[in-house]
Amino acid sequence: MMTKMAFSAWQVLISLTAALLFACSITVHAEEPAGSDKASEPGQAATSSQKKPDEAATNARAAPGEVADKIDAATDEIADDDLDDPDKVADTSDAAKDEKTDDVADTAKDQKSDKTVDTADAAKDEKAGDVADKGDTANDAKVDDTADAAKDEKTDDSTSVADAALPSPDPILVRIREKLSVLGRRVREEDVTALYEYYGDPGSSALWVTTSGLTDKGRAAIKEIRKADDWGLRASAFELPVVNGSDVSLDATADAEVKLALAVLKYARHARGGRVNPTHISKIIDRKPPLLAPSVVLTEIAASDEPGDYLQSLHPKHGQFHKLRAVLLKLRGGEEIEPRPKVDPALNVRIPPGRLLRSGVEDAQVALLRKRLKVPAVDPSQENVFDEEVHEAVIAFQRSKRLQPDGLVGNGTRARLNGRRAPVVNRTPGKQIQRILINMERWRWLPEDLGEFYVWDNVPEFLTRVAKNDKIIHTDKIVAGQPSWPTPSFSADMKTIVFHPSWGVPAGIKRKELLPLLRKSSGGGFFFFGGGYTSQAVLDAHDLRVSYNGKPINPNSVDWNSVNINAFSFTQPPGPKNVLGTVKFMFPNKHSIYMHDTPEKEIFARSFRGESHGCMRVAQPRRLAEILLAQDKGWSAARVRSMFSGYSRDVKLDTPIPVHVTYMTARVDENGRLRTYGDLYGMDSRVASALLGRPVRFGTPRYEDGPSTGNSGQPVRPRARKKKQKQAPATLADAIQNLFAP
Repeated sequence: MMTKMAFSAWQVLISLTAALLFACSITVHAEEPAGSDKASEPGQAATSSQKKPDEAATNARAAPGEVADKIDAATDEIADDDLDDPDKVADTSDAAKDEKTDDVADTAKDQKSDKTVDTADAAKDEKAGDVADKGDTANDAKVDDTADAAKDEKTDDSTSVADAALPSPDPILVRIREKLSVLGRRVREEDVTALYEYYGDPGSSALWVTTSGLTDKGRAAIKEIRKADDWGLRASAFELPVVNGSDVSLDATADAEVKLALAVLKYARHARGGRVNPTHISKIIDRKPPLLAPSVVLTEIAASDEPGDYLQSLHPKHGQFHKLRAVLLKLRGGEEIEPRPKVDPALNVRIPPGRLLRSGVEDAQVALLRKRLKVPAVDPSQENVFDEEVHEAVIAFQRSKRLQPDGLVGNGTRARLNGRRAPVVNRTPGKQIQRILINMERWRWLPEDLGEFYVWDNVPEFLTRVAKNDKIIHTDKIVAGQPSWPTPSFSADMKTIVFHPSWGVPAGIKRKELLPLLRKSSGGGFFFFGGGYTSQAVLDAHDLRVSYNGKPINPNSVDWNSVNINAFSFTQPPGPKNVLGTVKFMFPNKHSIYMHDTPEKEIFARSFRGESHGCMRVAQPRRLAEILLAQDKGWSAARVRSMFSGYSRDVKLDTPIPVHVTYMTARVDENGRLRTYGDLYGMDSRVASALLGRPVRFGTPRYEDGPSTGNSGQPVRPRARKKKQKQAPATLADAIQNLFAP
C-alpha cells in the first residue's frame, strides 16, 4: 500500500516536471525579439497580445521560478519520510495536484497572450515559407524556390490581366482610323473629330459594312439617303459607297464605312438647314439653323434599330413644311397644284403716246381708255368720245395713284395707266418646284419648336397669324418694311403690351429723314412749297419733342448743320397723331422691330403693303390684344377694351409669347393649293443661288396694285424712278406725312 502511494506521489512529481517544461517552452517563445512579430498574420490573437504587452512579458518571466520552487518543496516533503504517512502523502499529492492545476491554469492564463502571439508568429512564419522552423539549409532552398515561384506566378498573373484588359484590336477599326487620318481638308473638321472619337472607342465596331458586305443598317441608311430629293434636298450631294459581292477586302470595308458615315453626317446637317449659312445670304436673315452635333448624330443613329426612320426624323416637324413637301411630290408626278390666277384683261390694255385727252375730245385712244378703266359706252357709236363717265373714271384713277386729279390724260397719266400689267405666273413645273424648295429650306432655319401658342408674321404675304396647338385661330393684315427699310426675319419672345405708347424716333429715321428737314430749317431756306419754316414747325407738324441729355430744348436754338443728331432725343407723346396708335406689342430684339397700331388705316385696303420703316403695323390691334391677353392672363375682351380708354401703361406678360417673323413666298392653303406671293426684297433669287451654287434669276408674281411709291409692282429689284416735277403740298404736315412712320 505504501509503495502504491509513493508511486502516486512520484506521478505527481513527474506531472509537475512536465508542466515546468511546458511553461519554460512558452517562456522561450515569449522572450523572442519583438521584431519577429512583423511576420505575424494580422488578426484577433495579435490584437489581444498588443493590449497588455508589459503584463504578458512579466508573467512569462515569473512563471518558471514559481513552478520550480513548488516542485522542489514537494520533492523535499516526499524525501523526508512523509511517505510513511499515507494520509499525508495523499494530502501532499492532492495539494500538489491542486497546486499544479492552479499553477498550470494561472500560467496558461498569464501566457495566453504570448501563446496567441506565438501562434500568430508561427502562422506568419509558415506563410512566409516555414523557413525559420526547418533549418538554415532548408530555409535557403525554400526561400529561393518560393521567390522564384512567386516571381513566375506574378509574371503569369500580370500577363493574364494585360491580355484580358487589352484584347487584340479589330483590324477593321484600325484601317478605319488610317482612312480618317488622310481625309484632309475636303471633309469638315467637326465630322472627322466625331468619327475619330466614335471609332477610337475600344468598344466600338463598324456600323455599316463588314467584310461580308453591307449590314442591315448600312442598307437602310443608303436607301433613305437616295430618297433625299423627296425631302427637298439633292441626292446627288451625297457620296455613297458601292459594295459589290459578299466578300469585301479589309481596305474596301474601311473605305465604305467611312464614306457612308460621312454621308450620314452630311444628310443630318442638310436636313436641319445646314446646307448654307442663312446669315451669309443677307443681313436681314437673322436665323441660326438647329443643327445637331455630329457626335450626337452618330450616337443616336447607332442606337436606332431603324436608321431610315431616324434620318427622316431630322427634317422639320412644321405643318407647312410637310404640306409643301406633299405638293412637291405631286408636281414631280406631273400634277398641277397652283391655281391659275384670275386675270383682269383690262390690265393688259396699252394706251400709246398721243395728244392730250380731255372732256369732249373724240379720239380712237378713248376706246382703249374705256377698256382700261372699264367704262363701256352705252351707245357703241360713241365709243371714241371722251364723255362725263370717262372724265369721272380718269379722276378716280388719278386720286388712287396720288396724281393731280385734273381729269386730263397726258403722257404722265398714260404711263401710270400702262405701268401695271396682269399678273404673269410662270406655269412651268420647274419654276413652281424651285419656289417650293426655296421655302422648304426657309422652314429648316426656324426653331424646331415654334411653341404651343405663337404669333407668325409673314412679310411677303403682309399677314399676321396667331396659332394655338398647331391651328390658326386669328389672321390679320399687316404693313411691313419697304424695300429700302426691310423687315428682317427672326424669332423673339413677346414680353410686354404697351397701351397708349409714346414713340421715340429711331436713329435711322433721325439721320435719314428728320435731319435733312431740320438742316433746311436752320438755313432759313425754302422747302417744297416755297415758304420758310422753323425747326419748331418741323417738329410740331408731327407733334415731336426734342431733348438733350434728358432736358427739353428749343429746336430753333440749335444749328442742325453742325451737330450730331444722334445726341438728341425726339419723342412723340401718346395722342391722335402718334404713329404707333393706341397699342404696341414688344418682343425685344437687336433689330428694334415691334408690332403696333397706326392712325393710317387706309393703307390696309391695298394688296401691296410694304410701306413701313421695318416695324409691322396691324390692322386690328385691339382684337390682337384681346386674344393675347386672354391667353396669357385670362382677361375678358371687356377688360382689354377698357385699357384703350385709360392712360399709358405697360402690361407685362406672365408667359412670353414666341413671335416668328418669316419671309415665305409660297404657302399651301387649307385646301391643299399652292399660294405664292411677291418677292418683296428679291430674296428668292439669293436663296436659290446659294443652294445651287450658281446665279439664279427667279421671278415671282406681281402684287395687284404695286408699291405706292410708283414702281411696277415687281419688287425683286425696285427700279429707279424718273424724277418728276415736285408738286406743292398744302401744308408742312402734308409734306412730311408718313416720313416718320416706323
